[in-house]
Parts: sequence; C-alpha cells; structure tokens
Amino acid sequence: MGDRFDPAKDAINLKRHGLPLIFGDRIMEDENLLILPSIRPQDGEERFKAIGEVDGKAYTAVFVWRGTLPRFISVRRSNKSEERSYRSAR
Repeated sequence: MGDRFDPAKDAINLKRHGLPLIFGDRIMEDENLLILPSIRPQDGEERFKAIGEVDGKAYTAVFVWRGTLPRFISVRRSNKSEERSYRSAR
C-alpha cells in the first residue's frame, strides 16, 4: 500500500477525519464521481479532488495520479460547497 498513500499521512488523516486514506477507493467507486483539479501552487504537483457518495453521504478525496491508480493525500466528509458541486453535476 506504500504506493497508494503515505502511512504517516494515513495516521494523521485517521486522527483528524476519522477515515483511513484507503477509504478513498470507496469514494472512487461512485458511478456519479466528480473529479476536479485542485490548483494550489504550493502543492508543486497536479492534484485532484474526487467527490463521491458512500452510503448516502458525500465524501472528498484529494489525490494525485500514480500511473493508473490514485495516491490519496486526504480523505474526509465533503464540505457544503463540495457537496453542492457534486449534487449539481449529477
């Protein structure tokens, strides 16, 4: 799993958001998944936000592509703005 996420970031994400980074795979399974570029110059790489629904709730995963697989940086419940974007794109 080391290529899918950083174990130290996984521990931080679990403590901060109550979700392991691998939960991002569940978000990515949503057939109505919304993927948006996440443009922040300080990141130094092209990141994306995936907004999807799991068990009726909207979640957001921030990730970078590593080949054909996403490498998760953050996974959390979506904020109101992200949830609106997801709902309006459906």
